[in-house]
Amino acid sequence: MNTKKSLFLLINLMLLLMMVAACGSGNSGFPTGKFIKAGTAEYGLAFNKDGTFSVFDGDTTFVTGTYSVNGDTFTETSNNGGCKTNVSFKYTFDGKNLTFKYVGDPADDADCTGRNADFNNVTYTLTK
Repeated sequence: MNTKKSLFLLINLMLLLMMVAACGSGNSGFPTGKFIKAGTAEYGLAFNKDGTFSVFDGDTTFVTGTYSVNGDTFTETSNNGGCKTNVSFKYTFDGKNLTFKYVGDPADDADCTGRNADFNNVTYTLTK
């Protein structure tokens, strides 16, 4: 009986440690790849595993930068578009569609018109 109880506790401890490791592993839950904005043909966002991103339309790149992810919060940490940094968004991803919503008031980021148009409750579809 003691052996069964010890084995049960060991297995539960291992499962708990695996869950904690998965939750704290950086951008691992955030999808990477190319995403096209709903209602457009070639305009979108590309997210790389190294924490970099770009905003593009076809072969033209408009903005590049870096991001970090903590749980379901995406934070733009740098950009070359002249917008303030460390702006955060809640995201959802259903395996195909990626949607962003501002953390806080979107009006606080109104000066960054491109980002405001691209992340203010906007959905993108994974293409590759």
